[in-house]
Amino acid sequence: MAGPARPDAARPDARLRAAFLASRYGTAAQPVTLGAERIPAFTPAWAASRWGVVTAWNPAGQAQGRAANRAAQARLRVAAARWPGHGGVNGDGDWQEPTLILTGISLRDVAALGGAFGQAAVLWGSGARAALVWLPASGVGGVRVERWWLRPAGKGAGAGTLAGPGDV
Repeated sequence: MAGPARPDAARPDARLRAAFLASRYGTAAQPVTLGAERIPAFTPAWAASRWGVVTAWNPAGQAQGRAANRAAQARLRVAAARWPGHGGVNGDGDWQEPTLILTGISLRDVAALGGAFGQAAVLWGSGARAALVWLPASGVGGVRVERWWLRPAGKGAGAGTLAGPGDV
């Protein structure tokens, strides 16, 4: 039986959090960033209902080899096959990673998938409302949820100021 999770298990270090908040998410055709304020009438087509974004690349934000990342992503596709969805992309440049954008997935299920593949966080949302969900490093314990809005990438987007993330 595993011991209790560290109290800070789902709390990232400042650099990792900054990287996630500065990243792009979504599809190549409709990339988004996370922002503190809602953009009226903006919801990407891929986010029309409840959705989750997860990858198997670079677990815990640690670079892995291309072959290991591809093999892990293939296993993730198999594990996520019960949810409809399509491919997406996180990040830019050297940290650009393929993702799965899963439709109709619950917060619990996308967090479980991310945790099974060693991820530090996943995204989950409904429409343009998004949650950056930090996963416990040990796989034991609760998640930490930061609430954001999706914003079009490249149009004044950016993380902005967080107005009080909630812990659940």
